[in-house]
Amino acid sequence: MMRVLRAFAAYHRAGVQTMFQYRAEIVLWAIWGLVNPAVLYAMWSSAAESNPDHTAAGFSRGEFAAYYFVLMIVGHLAAAWDAYEMGYLIRTGQLSSLLLRPLLPIWKAIADNLSYKVATLLFVVPMWFVFAWVVRPEFKAAWWQLGLGAVALVFGAILNFMLGYLVSLVAFWATKLDAMGEVYFGLGMFLGGRFAPLEALPRPVYWIAACLPFRWMFAFPSELLMGRTATVAEAVAGLAIQAAWILGVIAAFKVCWAVALKHYTAVSG
Repeated sequence: MMRVLRAFAAYHRAGVQTMFQYRAEIVLWAIWGLVNPAVLYAMWSSAAESNPDHTAAGFSRGEFAAYYFVLMIVGHLAAAWDAYEMGYLIRTGQLSSLLLRPLLPIWKAIADNLSYKVATLLFVVPMWFVFAWVVRPEFKAAWWQLGLGAVALVFGAILNFMLGYLVSLVAFWATKLDAMGEVYFGLGMFLGGRFAPLEALPRPVYWIAACLPFRWMFAFPSELLMGRTATVAEAVAGLAIQAAWILGVIAAFKVCWAVALKHYTAVSG
């Protein structure tokens, strides 16, 4: 176990150094994580203000501000991109060298994921404060909601990473994974509550979203952290659903990884 931790720490240090070598690129990605919620907040808050009761989908302007402010944080800390990355590793032959190392390639992906989030915090945290200062979000969260919301955020990040990595295994059969990555990202935006609060969706779509994992990656942690989850029982039930999805995806990954490796043929260029 100590050997795994030392190797992971080395991966993480190398990942942070790599991120700082590509400062402009990671800043652009971080800006997208800020601009997208800010634009959607402007759209939905305007819709709320235009209604006689000054609400839309049960949200007031201040509640939309709180939702998209929290969603900025959740979206950043739960970010994952391996649904795009695996095809590149296979096409260039880089996966072959990773497979020769004593740790599974997923450990390097986890380290790179954490490195990106650490390296960009210095940039995004001040922008979060600026956004909050401008839009004046209205929070109703109690301490228990914040505490359980932090756990939900961690679970959502793990679920998004593991599900994205599971989806990336399609690259062992189809090395061009960009379209699959876009579908995965689009589902996360629409059914995960990133484009609009799930309450704004038609009822059939809302229930479809409740049955899929995307809600539990983004919308559920955001709703809990802003105080829209009413009871402890409801919050704990949501955490249990997140945990069940995580365990199911990890089990599916173990099976699919073994099958994928048997099918693997290195390519390059």
